[in-house]
Amino acid sequence: MLLRKNFRVVGTLSVFTLVVYVYVHLYQGTENIREQYAVDLESTTVSMIEPEEDPTIPDIIPPMESSKLGPAGISPPAEELERLWNYVYKIQYQCPKIEMNGGRNRGGLEDGDGAYPVCMSSYFWKGNTGDGNRCLVYSFGIGKDFSFDDAMALKGCEVHSFDPSIDLADNTVRESGVTFHKIGIAGKDRDKDVNGWKMRTLRTLLRELGHDGRYVDYLKVDTDRPGGGGFEDELMQEMLETGLYKCVRQFGFEIHLAGPITDPLWLRRCRILYRQMSQLSKFGYRLFATEDNVRYDRIVRKDPNFSQIQKKTSIIRNQESILWEVAFVNFDPRPCKV
Repeated sequence: MLLRKNFRVVGTLSVFTLVVYVYVHLYQGTENIREQYAVDLESTTVSMIEPEEDPTIPDIIPPMESSKLGPAGISPPAEELERLWNYVYKIQYQCPKIEMNGGRNRGGLEDGDGAYPVCMSSYFWKGNTGDGNRCLVYSFGIGKDFSFDDAMALKGCEVHSFDPSIDLADNTVRESGVTFHKIGIAGKDRDKDVNGWKMRTLRTLLRELGHDGRYVDYLKVDTDRPGGGGFEDELMQEMLETGLYKCVRQFGFEIHLAGPITDPLWLRRCRILYRQMSQLSKFGYRLFATEDNVRYDRIVRKDPNFSQIQKKTSIIRNQESILWEVAFVNFDPRPCKV
């Protein structure tokens, strides 16, 4: 009992001594200590609440898995697929806040199809500044899903949706404010292509819609091409050749990779997609999001756990397809010049 009592006394004295010590050093200490404490607190507070205004562009670190592959563009089909595969899954910029917009609803359940990621960092997403400068969104490939487009319009953006394949009148304005154009995206202007569609280049559309001198705050492309593939490679090629990649702040698109990769046609496209995205990276674009689109596979195969990796080998020699939804941010955007 005496031992316990003494222990409590000692403990009480120790706590009292500690309190006195803290008081003396924090409140009775020198002005330098208090000033340094104030500076540290202010710095911590600012770093917690201030948005990321001017992030440093991260270096491109090639995937280690690709180091043993042959030269790009002349390697065997399996190696060219492996190179593209490694690139797509190597995130180049960690966006501090990613927001998914849109998403299809099937049978009362949202499966995520049609949703696209937007990096909400203030450096990459300006939104509406309140001075009349509305964010501008171009969305190519709609089908029956306007969910992404409507979501961006509800943010106050000027949204233009393009799709020549759906039965909807040209220049229809939706309740959300989205303007629909019965036009497709292509590498050349055509009033009627082999599918009977009206096709335009990005440069032509920017000029005809009066967007010269504007930024495209988000460019979304999900375009299925009859017979396989998509039109994303034609758009990227135009952006690279004309310099229009400069005026796009964020670029989200679905990669349509068809097989067999041993077929010269699809092998060439595999190589083109890798080259184009690599060039965008050299020009200041950074991949910040990648998602497998295996939603249809899971329905057809009745396997909710089906993953993209299960098609990696078969697409080399079979008529298989791989779909990736990827998104980039541009670290050095400039106004469009058309």
